[in-house]
Amino acid sequence: MKSTTPVNLFDPGFNADPHSTYNRLREQTPACRVALPDVGEAWLFTRYEDVQAILRDDERFSARGMVSQTGTPPALSPGAKAVMSLFDSFMSSHDPPDHTRLRSLVQSAFTPGRIGGLRPYVAELADGLLDAVEERAGRSGRRELDLIADFAFPLPVTVIMRLLGIPEADRENLRVWSQALVRFDRSPASAEALAGELGEFIGYMERLLDGKRRAPGEDLLSALVVPGNGSQLSTVELSSMTFGLILAGHETTTHLIGNSILALLDHPDQFRRLRSNPERVRLAVEELLRYDGPIELRRRIAVADVDVGGVLVRRGDLVLVSLAAANRDPAMFGTPMEVDVARADNQHLAFGRGIHTCLGAALARLEAQIAISTVLRRLPNLRLAVPREKLVWRPSGLHLRGLAALPLRF
Repeated sequence: MKSTTPVNLFDPGFNADPHSTYNRLREQTPACRVALPDVGEAWLFTRYEDVQAILRDDERFSARGMVSQTGTPPALSPGAKAVMSLFDSFMSSHDPPDHTRLRSLVQSAFTPGRIGGLRPYVAELADGLLDAVEERAGRSGRRELDLIADFAFPLPVTVIMRLLGIPEADRENLRVWSQALVRFDRSPASAEALAGELGEFIGYMERLLDGKRRAPGEDLLSALVVPGNGSQLSTVELSSMTFGLILAGHETTTHLIGNSILALLDHPDQFRRLRSNPERVRLAVEELLRYDGPIELRRRIAVADVDVGGVLVRRGDLVLVSLAAANRDPAMFGTPMEVDVARADNQHLAFGRGIHTCLGAALARLEAQIAISTVLRRLPNLRLAVPREKLVWRPSGLHLRGLAALPLRF
């Protein structure tokens, strides 16, 4: 079974409703060939069993799924080369032993115990953001907000900036650079197009890290650059790790909060059920991660011939695994197209599996639990301010899926 399927993963229509396509593929062609710009073809897997098997198999599937590992390196400008180098150095783009070394440097900052200590701070921040929304509504008489700009973005980005030791004044620049990052599709053309924006980030990071070396603080970035710890990292690795932590620390959680509130509005019975039973928020967050988590696809490269679900994947083949499709596989989940905030034993793949399981999962869970609970408590009459079909999903670089804005009335 080796057919190229006419699926444009970069089409705005697909991005707005990927599950119609995923459902068809999972049922008819669970392992199919899809075209990627400047790379050629890749395998796309959509069944839970296959996706989980690939994610767990770090011996036969490499995470180094960038363009530079898929063939002859293309000719690039210096700026585009810097972008490719930045992405090639991401912790999530490494295999052991490099992945083990990089992860060990930062995992102590993301333990459940340490993250749990942030709960009062995150709760105060969430209430403060909605206080500002209420105050603005009182002045204007318009009880409206954009959940993304007013709440879902500033909450996690403020938390991760505090952990990393990044000045709050740089928050909007980080937003611009992060948006550029999620547009990157790993192709040479994309690297050239984004070289200017991401080149600004690389320069910013070099200056920030130099400042941490001269005057270290109590933050994570200072810990990474002090001798004996961060000295194990190259300059490119430091910049790349910082960008990865920024992205993982806020971009994914921004989308998780936005996607979750929209899912609850799409399922008003579940909205009311959770509002009336806020103690169920932990289960609810796991269900919302399953239903419409922010990370849509993961890349791997086969380093050996592998049989996956009866399909022979050849050494050197590029592989895409759809977490989104796997998380709605009816072979694994009952009524997968519906939200059930009380769903138990929820073995979703939203944070991945294996050695590359999301490092910031505990932080994302904490922030989502507090964010959703606070919104339902403070804004119980929440509803869409525009027709559902008018919502705009941000362009995807085959990585994240989230709304550009979520206009609401309360």
